[in-house]
Amino acid sequence: MSILLFACVAFQLSYNHSFRQSNQLYLAYKNHATAGMQEYVYGPFAEALRENFPGQVEDATVMRRMEDWNFYHGNVRLSGLTVFGDTHLFSTLGIPVLTGNTEELKTPDALFISRMLADKLREGAPLNTVIGKVLYLNHKTPYIVRGVFQNQPENTDFPFDAVVPMAELWNEQRAGWGFDISYTVIARFHHPEQDVRVVETRLPELMKKYMPDFGQDAGGEKAFVFRSLADYHTGNSTVRTMILATTLLAIVILLVSAFNYVLISVSSLSHRAKEMGVHKCSGASAGTVFGMFLTETALMVLLSIAGVGLLMYLFADFVEEIAAVRLASLFAIQTLWMPFLVVLLVFLLAGIMPACLFSSIPVTQVFRRYTEHNASWKRPLLFIQFLGVAFAFCFLLVVFRQYQSVVDRPLGYNPERVAICWAKLGGSYENRLSFFKELPMVEDYTCSSQLVCQGYCGETFRTGEGVEVTARMDWVSPNFFPMMQVDIVEGRNFTPKKRSSNFASENHELIVNRTFVRQAGWEGSAVGRVINHEGESLTVVGIMEDYPVYSAYKEQTPVLVGWKEKLGYAHYVRLKEPFEENLATLNRTVLEAFPTEEVEFVSLEKTLDEEYVNVYRFRNAVFLTSISIFFIALMGLFGYINDEICRRSKEIAIRKVNGAKSSDIIGLLTREVAWIALPAVFLGSFAAFVLGHCWLEIFAEKITVDAGLHVGVAILILTVIAVCIVWRTWRIANENPVNSIKSE
Repeated sequence: MSILLFACVAFQLSYNHSFRQSNQLYLAYKNHATAGMQEYVYGPFAEALRENFPGQVEDATVMRRMEDWNFYHGNVRLSGLTVFGDTHLFSTLGIPVLTGNTEELKTPDALFISRMLADKLREGAPLNTVIGKVLYLNHKTPYIVRGVFQNQPENTDFPFDAVVPMAELWNEQRAGWGFDISYTVIARFHHPEQDVRVVETRLPELMKKYMPDFGQDAGGEKAFVFRSLADYHTGNSTVRTMILATTLLAIVILLVSAFNYVLISVSSLSHRAKEMGVHKCSGASAGTVFGMFLTETALMVLLSIAGVGLLMYLFADFVEEIAAVRLASLFAIQTLWMPFLVVLLVFLLAGIMPACLFSSIPVTQVFRRYTEHNASWKRPLLFIQFLGVAFAFCFLLVVFRQYQSVVDRPLGYNPERVAICWAKLGGSYENRLSFFKELPMVEDYTCSSQLVCQGYCGETFRTGEGVEVTARMDWVSPNFFPMMQVDIVEGRNFTPKKRSSNFASENHELIVNRTFVRQAGWEGSAVGRVINHEGESLTVVGIMEDYPVYSAYKEQTPVLVGWKEKLGYAHYVRLKEPFEENLATLNRTVLEAFPTEEVEFVSLEKTLDEEYVNVYRFRNAVFLTSISIFFIALMGLFGYINDEICRRSKEIAIRKVNGAKSSDIIGLLTREVAWIALPAVFLGSFAAFVLGHCWLEIFAEKITVDAGLHVGVAILILTVIAVCIVWRTWRIANENPVNSIKSE
């Protein structure tokens, strides 16, 4: 388990290092006075860098990342992450182009695909046979395959399987200076240490060449900055926290495993002492015995590695689900250093101490029983194991509670039995409503412009009092609120009567949530208040309950809803029971009705749960780690108790001869272990309490870490330890003391 966790850490640390000379690659950020650093810049920015800084910038590229796109060639469907890119994309990132000419990306209908997609398309034919084939995006827009590039590894924050030309956007008058700031620019510097500073210093003045009012507009632009692409992944606070938590868990299980082996080895000391004496009588030196035990430990470690490899092979799907990456990528050459280091540390920690102890046994032990009289060095080993158990289980408690909290959090709407889809189908709202309402498996239908689980677009609105509120905006049909069961706590729903259509609403009416009201600073009733946007006056007719448009990682935002049915491409269908069966029937029916559209309804509840799939995987990893540590620590505890019983058998017998009861003997050993367990469990619980607070900072909506629950877990662990001690000492406590004295 420790190898798996450390491999996951190494994989996270290797992000974006697979690009050629990744230390030369830098990501451009636009620095806003109000919004701070934004990793999106203007479309022509890369070209400006190449033209104006030839001495500093070796190459630069612009891209716009999209979602999965579906391309079709006959019956072959190719689905993959797609980006808009320019002719410098592959040369800047250092991604090999296997066939084709990158200059073809100047043609709007060109398409470059990855080796993976090309293999599906060529069906065993030579790779260059895919060049010239026509693929249709969603059965409609044609693209001609002009090149194939090498597959990207999984450890990149900028993955793509297909590239379509930026020329397509430029032909649509998009991606220009001063507008449409939604593009990623990556630059390759000759000497980043000095070149980055030079470019950042000269850019503000240079930008006036393209934007005369740069730095003076209402957006508050200050400058552009560059940050290393290799540090992009670990620069994310969420990633850093997850790496920290995973590393601590891996270290704990590493130490517990190694020290458990030491304790079990030492527990065999009395049985193997004569064997060591015989070896020394036969001429073996202390160094020879030391080497014997190191060899024995090495064999045990190798057998363990073989067992780990076999288990990972047999349960590859399960391991890949927890790690969220293929095993081939997890244990790639560039990340193997971490598992090798773990194996080496285990070997050193588990091998040296027993080897030193056994090599120090004198030759005279051939003729009498050997016992180790100083047991103080074993107590720190047991202390670490108890600390590890308490740490793992208390942290597991935090992770379990937070995961349950985010999946069960109040949404402000009812996602039960709701299927969702974004597609342009059905014509007018009335046609869509009529079509879906007539389906026998459908209970209700509504639509909006954006899916509630994917976030809304942002706009800035000015209240009548002159206060600016940046809110998330959506456009819905009037039956959105009753169908999704969103409560309007004050005011009313939209009036169907239409007036002149504008940006925000078809009847100049808006409904806002409670958070919008608070940020606007309105006192008293908010109904009837006026909001100004782009010269239009909009009236608030209703106040709705807050409902999240982002996951629990972000705070509740102000939400503002207008009525605009013609933008209703986000479809919500509440199905009758049985849901899964009716969902499959709905998809078949819609596909038959709209055969040329790319339409697939999915469960809203499952989509919401998928937002926390990383927390779910982390929870499972912590659970497996905790269980592993628990059983390993139990074995170490049993080894310690067995060794103590063997070492102190004469003392126990004498105490019984002098009148000690069985309960006194059990209490004697229990108290000694308790002096180790109490501080260890306390420190482990406290460490988990601190790490739990740190980990919860990932979330905007989080639980309160309850110290009382941690105390409860600590008491439970101490109880289990006490029960194990009683169980293992029961026989010796009730044994006839004469037998122990005879054996001495």
